[in-house]
Amino acid sequence: MTRTISIFSAAVLSLSLFGTGIDNAPLLPKWVEDSEVKLERLSEDATASTDWVKSLIIVEANVATASTDGTLAGMSRVLDHLEETGVNGLWLTPVNERPHYGNFGIHTLNSALTGTGDIPEQWRRVRAFVQEAHRRNIRVFFDVVSWGVTKDAPLYREKPEWFKGALPAYNGWEWNWKNPELREWFASRLVEFLLVTGADGFRCDSSPGYAGYGPFREARKRLLDFGRKVIFLSEHPSERRGVFDFDQLSIMYDGGNTGTRFPCRIFMQENIVGLIKSGRRLGNVDSQFNGGKVNLDGGRERFYSFPLSNHDNRQPQPPFSAVEFGYQALFSPLIPIWYLGAEWRNPVDGKGWSWDLPVRWDLLDDEREFFELVKRMIRIRRSYPEIFEYFPASLRDANICKVATDRPEELQAYARYRNGKAILIVPNNRKEPATFRISIPYREARIAGDGIAVTDLLNDRRLASGRPDSFSVEIPAETPGVYLIAPER
Repeated sequence: MTRTISIFSAAVLSLSLFGTGIDNAPLLPKWVEDSEVKLERLSEDATASTDWVKSLIIVEANVATASTDGTLAGMSRVLDHLEETGVNGLWLTPVNERPHYGNFGIHTLNSALTGTGDIPEQWRRVRAFVQEAHRRNIRVFFDVVSWGVTKDAPLYREKPEWFKGALPAYNGWEWNWKNPELREWFASRLVEFLLVTGADGFRCDSSPGYAGYGPFREARKRLLDFGRKVIFLSEHPSERRGVFDFDQLSIMYDGGNTGTRFPCRIFMQENIVGLIKSGRRLGNVDSQFNGGKVNLDGGRERFYSFPLSNHDNRQPQPPFSAVEFGYQALFSPLIPIWYLGAEWRNPVDGKGWSWDLPVRWDLLDDEREFFELVKRMIRIRRSYPEIFEYFPASLRDANICKVATDRPEELQAYARYRNGKAILIVPNNRKEPATFRISIPYREARIAGDGIAVTDLLNDRRLASGRPDSFSVEIPAETPGVYLIAPER
């Protein structure tokens, strides 16, 4: 299907750059109660994922730096912004009681973020925030820390037998996951958190490396018994095992070293179609460290994320180009994730962790043209769900193929295709505009017939019709060209 909001005209685009702005809110898939959500398992050993996973575009945010007053009550601006942008997933950094970024445990809430020390009222306010997000068709994922608790957490004094000892890397105490009482307590708290708040799942910090799969598996089972259909997103590459729906860092690790890509620019360095079809660099850590040479099963899961940026960055980060944003994240067959502000080039100066840096809302107008371009690209993704929300059982079978141009030295152009139509993504990564002659992959994209139209989706302009073998177009600097190949109406 094609969602009913049409791609905007050039006249509307012109107005948008002068303050009118594109509003993608009408294109967001409607939030529905769990009773209306379907679980999909496309292979026997796969995780039974909610049907709404396919539509996710996720933004990560820290309440303390993103809201107007540092509390959940001041997050309406963030929700309004995400709704306008076309984002339907919000991942919040830990909201548990803590000093700075540490945590006192999943059973606690940070009084500074909730605006109250009254515990029942804290939970009511978190639930109210989740409900406000749902009214905007945005799903909410909370961060749950699985390595342990911060050094001065009361829980360590109350339950010392639950801990293995000090964990200097995080200035805290490490859980002893061999303790059955701890495993039961943790699984119960996961269930309680989602039942009380109504949230849509967890991003599981440091998982599966510390807690493994057991507590999360048990929590998912109990939640389903309560009728809750949620997702669990692991931080590190996992084997899924019916527990995790996808991983945050499934394509983050550099081959040949033990560093991670902060931010992720892998498709700017290696052939995007080749990586997806071969599964290289996708999956377990060994595979990613070794350039995909040791993992024959890479890319065989259904869902993978493209983590454009996240809270863990400590390096100066140049602003993303439209090619990096659209070509890599928004149009590829992965689930886009980025840290709030990347869509308007919020500065990342490397003077601290990204989660602790201020969100410069005042710069949004200065970067309005870039932000509007990001929204245009999201609008295209949202307008063609039959193409961009198609996820086969294995990523290797994704609906993506190579597109040839007269500039083979440039980044690999590709097509996303389905049901007799294709959308071509042709990146111009140069610092100046460039003209490309683009060949249409009729056979590879399974497009039949002679009455074919070529439309520039970013500018809503018909370029050719009939059955042209190719077409020429000038693409602006550091921008992807986006072209619909479809039967004429």
